[in-house]
Amino acid sequence: MNKSREASQVLEDFSLESVPLTQRKTWLNLAVIWIGIAVVMSAIFRGMMIGLGLGKISSVVLSYVLGEIILIVMMGLTGYIGAKTGFSTPLIANFSFGRIGAIIISLSIALSLIGWFGVQAAFFARTIQFYFKTDFSLPFFSFLCGIVMMIPAIFGIRGLSALSWMASPFMIVIFLWGLIKMGFNFLPSETLVSLALSHEPDPYPLTLGAAASIVAGGFIVGAITSADIFRYARPRMKDIFLAATLAMLVSAFLHLVGSVLSMNTGVYHERLPELVIDSQYLGLGFIGFLVLLLAQWTTNDSNIYSSVLALNNIFQTKRWIVTIGAGVFASLFAAFGILERLELFLKILAVSIGPIGGIFICDYYLLRRLKAQAFREKTFSKANYKALGVYLISFLVGWTTSGNPFTIKVFPFSVFAFNGIISSIIFYYTVMKIFPEKE
Repeated sequence: MNKSREASQVLEDFSLESVPLTQRKTWLNLAVIWIGIAVVMSAIFRGMMIGLGLGKISSVVLSYVLGEIILIVMMGLTGYIGAKTGFSTPLIANFSFGRIGAIIISLSIALSLIGWFGVQAAFFARTIQFYFKTDFSLPFFSFLCGIVMMIPAIFGIRGLSALSWMASPFMIVIFLWGLIKMGFNFLPSETLVSLALSHEPDPYPLTLGAAASIVAGGFIVGAITSADIFRYARPRMKDIFLAATLAMLVSAFLHLVGSVLSMNTGVYHERLPELVIDSQYLGLGFIGFLVLLLAQWTTNDSNIYSSVLALNNIFQTKRWIVTIGAGVFASLFAAFGILERLELFLKILAVSIGPIGGIFICDYYLLRRLKAQAFREKTFSKANYKALGVYLISFLVGWTTSGNPFTIKVFPFSVFAFNGIISSIIFYYTVMKIFPEKE
């Protein structure tokens, strides 16, 4: 009976229950998965945007420090909740938001990750199209690439681990070589900023706070849903933070590669395949082509994996079936051109996903204080309207301080990704102390 149950979990991946301690993995194994997730072309994209927008390498590096610190703290704290409970993010959301609230939160996380999958699948298709100089129908080809990319995720954490171990070291070495080859011979700062202002449909970020928020927004979904992978970790906080720090150092390195590339050439992020492959720039040819494909694939399988965990909290059916359905839906996003709206997508992610993590952190560290029995045995409420109300207010704080529709400089550097997170922690703690839950 036990063997039959364990075999069924090969495809179900403990998506609706706690991961038993016997199934936990070493922190190094999980760190490699996270490094594979961090090796992603969107980090290069963000680095290119920031390099042109800020125009000075000192400001660029400072924006990385600010953005990555936010991500490390969020990854470490939410990841430890997963390790402590063994639960995925959607199951954790049940305790903080109630059953209906968790469905809403799960849906928002799933759509965010599906959107990222669509972005990566579309760029995957463009990379193949540029290398082979084909005239494929880009929408149809983007859809087809998405279908192919989802296959390893059907096998859960095992598929992710195998793909990450295979791809990550190779890609990091290649990117390091590209950085050395390009050097630090930057165009004049005025020229770079002018190019940033001229980018269409939206200018690149021109302030330190906006740049840091782009860094944080690019990985905020991964940080908030880090419990999905760290639930396989042994509950040791220092190990969780070490794995998170290693992954974010790799992410910062990739941002630096992107900034160096754009600051040397003045090339916009949409032309990245040309910049990596073409002899006019890096000239990596087939190796560059392979690097681009593997980097996108490792991250995209993480996107679909976490989105399926979120969706399974709603539909509660076989995980592999949900994976196929989500993969098809995400591939449609790629076909309909989500890549073209990347900057707006990043901004929405930064202000809409961060407050979810803020409420998790407040609930589990300040209110429940990580007492296992406080959430393992609790009966879920139908909906925690206090949590949902705080989430909405915190989203509005982040949105209005991001320059939409106007800029309000309330917090340091006006890092709007941070604004929504800290607001959610403060507001939720205050509300729950004034209106505590009934026993």
